[in-house]
Amino acid sequence: MMSPDSRPAPPPSPENGRAAFQSVLDVYLSAILDIAEAISRIYPDMGETYREQLAGLRGRLVFQPDAKTLEESRNTLHDLLTAFSRQARSYSQALHEELNQTLAMLARTEDTRSLRSVRYVEHLIDFVDQMEDAVRSLNVARLTQQAVELRQFAESIEIDSRDDYDRLRDKLDQFQHRLREAELLASRDPLTGVANRRELDRQLDSRIQAKREFSVLLFDLNQFKTVNDQLGHLCGDEVLKQVGARLGSQVRSRDLVCRWGGDEFVVLLDCDLDHAVTRSRQIVQWLNGVYRVHVEGAEMLVDVAVSVGVAAYLAGETSERLFERVDESLYQHKNAPARE
Repeated sequence: MMSPDSRPAPPPSPENGRAAFQSVLDVYLSAILDIAEAISRIYPDMGETYREQLAGLRGRLVFQPDAKTLEESRNTLHDLLTAFSRQARSYSQALHEELNQTLAMLARTEDTRSLRSVRYVEHLIDFVDQMEDAVRSLNVARLTQQAVELRQFAESIEIDSRDDYDRLRDKLDQFQHRLREAELLASRDPLTGVANRRELDRQLDSRIQAKREFSVLLFDLNQFKTVNDQLGHLCGDEVLKQVGARLGSQVRSRDLVCRWGGDEFVVLLDCDLDHAVTRSRQIVQWLNGVYRVHVEGAEMLVDVAVSVGVAAYLAGETSERLFERVDESLYQHKNAPARE
């Protein structure tokens, strides 16, 4: 006779299957929205078209939520992201070519200035020869006329040089502005404006190579999915922006605030563990509380609670191991009993 513990589990009911499918579908639909917003913010000029296509893709899934439509949407999503990737690479290549063209323009300008300088010198030699002849002949009228011509010639040199300089300065200003935009895009999270993971990796490597003392703080917004589900992603985005701004106001310029991903933020503090733990508690108190959010003309109040993990870098460990310890600390904080 089969014991109760050894009986096979009953097959899942159709209702449970549908519920599981709906849960997966909800996550997928949410991810499509996140992808659409990220694309639109990374490249606003061309991202809006992809954002509209992704919104249409999501709408078809909402209208007809079945396995076939889900499979078709996966292929469509892959094609859209592939096309976006190609266009983004073309944009970056165009920026690179613009840099090369600017440098070539600088070289051509310098060559032109050099040739013009040679002509100026040759012209001055002619002036000197003519003035020597006028002095020898004691022709005052001729000397006076040559003095006027020489003054005009000197003024033309100044004007030419100034115009060249102004044109060159304008070109350089335009190029430097584009370059700063590209650098900012490469190192910043498009939603919150704080550093992204690429910049975090760069600063982590820099600190580790320099053997600097530093600590890592990992902040997680508790139950943040509920905010997106109940109040919408636009509201959630505004909360994330405010959290990023509050974090930035709580650290020094030499420290770093980074959006780790989703509703998680990382802070690098140049300090030991004891000071980092103290600062983490202070920052959590500053982050916890009610956030006032305005979305499409409506005001919402969102109650936010934050957990934090802290770890100090140990000499010789990898960044992967460091973040494993930070995750462990965060897990302990999340599961610690609430204080009275």
